Amino acid sequence: MSDVLLFTSRTPAHSGENAAAWSPWARIAFRFGFTYLVLSAFFWIFEFADKSTALLARPYQAFWHPFASWTAQHLFHWSRDVQVNFVRDTRYLYALLTCFLAASLVSAIVWSILDRKRDHYNTLNYWLRVLLRYELIYLLLHYGMDKVFLLQFPAPTLARLTERFGDYSPSSLMWSFIGASTVYTVFGGVAEILGAVFLLFRKTTTLGALISFAVMFNVTVMDFSYDVSVKLLCLNMLLMAVYLMLPDIGRLLDFFFLNRATQPAQLSPFKLSRSKQLAATALKVCVILYLIVPLTVRDWKNYQQSGAGAPHPPLYGLYEVEELSLGGVTHPPLVTDASRWRYVIIDKPDSFAVRRMDDSLIDYRIHYDGAQHQILFDARGDAIDKSTLRVSQPAAGAMHLDGSLGGAPFSAELKQIDRNSFTLVNRGFHWISESSFIH
Repeated sequence: MSDVLLFTSRTPAHSGENAAAWSPWARIAFRFGFTYLVLSAFFWIFEFADKSTALLARPYQAFWHPFASWTAQHLFHWSRDVQVNFVRDTRYLYALLTCFLAASLVSAIVWSILDRKRDHYNTLNYWLRVLLRYELIYLLLHYGMDKVFLLQFPAPTLARLTERFGDYSPSSLMWSFIGASTVYTVFGGVAEILGAVFLLFRKTTTLGALISFAVMFNVTVMDFSYDVSVKLLCLNMLLMAVYLMLPDIGRLLDFFFLNRATQPAQLSPFKLSRSKQLAATALKVCVILYLIVPLTVRDWKNYQQSGAGAPHPPLYGLYEVEELSLGGVTHPPLVTDASRWRYVIIDKPDSFAVRRMDDSLIDYRIHYDGAQHQILFDARGDAIDKSTLRVSQPAAGAMHLDGSLGGAPFSAELKQIDRNSFTLVNRGFHWISESSFIH
């Protein structure tokens, strides 16, 4: 096992003449792994921090674009234009990562020929681990804070609550069951943030890597099980955690499974003067602030503006359409009438969603004029472009709509449905359960 783990040595403290030589296979594996991890590391960093790294990200992406496009068309035989998306599991991303793997293979061969006399890469491996630590820290903080601020997994929307269970996609089902529990959502975010915090310091890197591995292994399994479209990203994050764990695998096995004594890891590869130590500490503080502050500010703003902390729109609510007349013809609530409205859903600003009797959902862009009590439909190529409906609320929980819809006279009587009437919302937590509640 020592030869296998040599190239992941914790520090380059023995990088001089007395350093242990790596096996040939360990050196080859490191050359391949180093190239792929560096190429993919900058790729993910540029993608998630594109605003602050735009000057570097654009040339980097432009350089790889022709290679990825050629690979997609000629190697995978994807004739259509591939969608350029750097996070989702698109054909382009598969092609791009294939290019990284091919470049890593070529690099390992050429590097092995030109640098065949070198015994080890302790120093280079140390800096690779630093890069991976801070890359994984940033990605974990990105997703962890999104969960803590309830942005990635918000509570099920009113539209989602009225959707038939069988119509859920696997990924939307996962989003809903996680978002239905604020505690579990925040717990998942805290676990990711905790892994990132421990990765910030060399003394706790092993613990941070273990936590990150556990978290990302669970996320990866869920993404594959529920067909979430960021499987490649999760696999790469899992790979980073594994690489950071490898140097301590032997020590962990000895301690947890073989009942053997272990030696402490050497954490100080370089001897620095006091002034350099202070400078390094100051630099680290700046990096930490750069990682944490912008993400926190961004997510707090999103939480207040469009997340769970945002104010509800004026007509917020789920409404059942009790009566509806269009063009002078009354439409009873028959499931055979696909054009008849069943629910009106207003849970986002400038949005007016209609669930029809056949359970199809149509989402319209609107502008609500509170002074005139009118709903103005924006043009979007639909039959009800630029239609106007007057709004009145004759009683609590009731709404009346009338006006012109698609050029025809329209009127509807609506009754508001309390969101808390759904079992998923009102069930809550119970310390005592005399029997299993499956409803």
